[in-house]
Amino acid sequence: MNDIPAQPDPSARVDVVVVGGIIGLATAWQMLTRRPGLQLVVVDAEPTIAAHQTSHNSGVVHAGIYYAPGSLKASLCTRGRGLLKEFCAEHGISIDHNGKLVVATSESELAGLANLFDRASQNGVPGLRRVDRAELRRIEPVADGVAAFHSPDTAVVDFAEVARTLAAEIQRLGGSIRTSWPVNRVRSVADGSIVDGPDAQTIHGRITIVCGGLQADRLAGDVARDVRILPFRGTWYRVTGEIADGVRGSIYPVPDPSLPFLGVHVTRRIDGEVWAGPNAFLAFSRHDYRQWAVDPRDAVSSLGYAGFWKFAVKNLPTAWTEFSHEVSARAYAASLKEYVPDVLPGNLERGPMGIRAQAMNAQGQLLDDFLVREADNVLHVPNAPSPAATSSFAIGEYLADAVDRMRAMT
Repeated sequence: MNDIPAQPDPSARVDVVVVGGIIGLATAWQMLTRRPGLQLVVVDAEPTIAAHQTSHNSGVVHAGIYYAPGSLKASLCTRGRGLLKEFCAEHGISIDHNGKLVVATSESELAGLANLFDRASQNGVPGLRRVDRAELRRIEPVADGVAAFHSPDTAVVDFAEVARTLAAEIQRLGGSIRTSWPVNRVRSVADGSIVDGPDAQTIHGRITIVCGGLQADRLAGDVARDVRILPFRGTWYRVTGEIADGVRGSIYPVPDPSLPFLGVHVTRRIDGEVWAGPNAFLAFSRHDYRQWAVDPRDAVSSLGYAGFWKFAVKNLPTAWTEFSHEVSARAYAASLKEYVPDVLPGNLERGPMGIRAQAMNAQGQLLDDFLVREADNVLHVPNAPSPAATSSFAIGEYLADAVDRMRAMT
């Protein structure tokens, strides 16, 4: 099911309105499974399900390696991974546990590798083990480094297929899905909330849940006035030739601890393709996937934000590296060579691009954890970066629990 036609409103009033992609769909599914007969409608701005972040990624199902112990990311990634696997098994969705190798390429990265291993261990990542150079090369013959650790529970899946299956399940359970229904505003009223959509259409719900992704700050309004979404473009390259043939799972570098990005990595996807990427470079459009697309409103939103300039000044060398990756396969290959030494620019073919929604505050700090805000009869998710897709079922559970509490108070 690629397209879900727009359906008439099930009622002038419903119990719950849900806005958003895979997180919204997982939330709606959680609510309908626990409350049969709930009047619920999911709205999506695009004509197809999973048109943005859900379908523009490598499909990695994260095991919980990177996230601060005790954070929402850590707990919801662990819980979400299990729920995602159960859903895939129940609905015949392929998921491949092809593992992840995190590689230290020099002695200077060993401390960072050890800290990351300790963090992953605190998060209960299953099967985690340190490996030396000889063993890392047995696990991933194209990789090299001074040391690594292996996460056999890391997997890959087609998150767009998961989202489409969720949409079908929501309809089977009595919910309604409206595509081509962009939301202009969400407002609380005395007896619930009103969602304003296209052509002066509105849906009145007792509760509204907004998982707005790249539009999250605009839809949240005052409840997230301290947060601005910056769109970061990530370009992927398809890896070809013998290098691609030799990649078995995912190969990641030791990430920069000051940034919420994991660095350029190599992944064998569920469809068998091998991708390298993504980089992370400021985009000037939140919705246009052409390389140098500019949306004036989006560009002004980023470049007119004081927090962005504070961030930019502190990260000029990183920005230059990311820009070089954006324009040059040779520069991309040079970064990969640190842990995949035989890769050549000729092994890289420019692939698709994604746009990641990253929340930033006025001090220029990128917000690393998931963020949920409540405003009267509306729940907002102003920040849901990676591993949001992996965590989506657990985020949905978390939001459904919050709605149950809100309903109990009304």
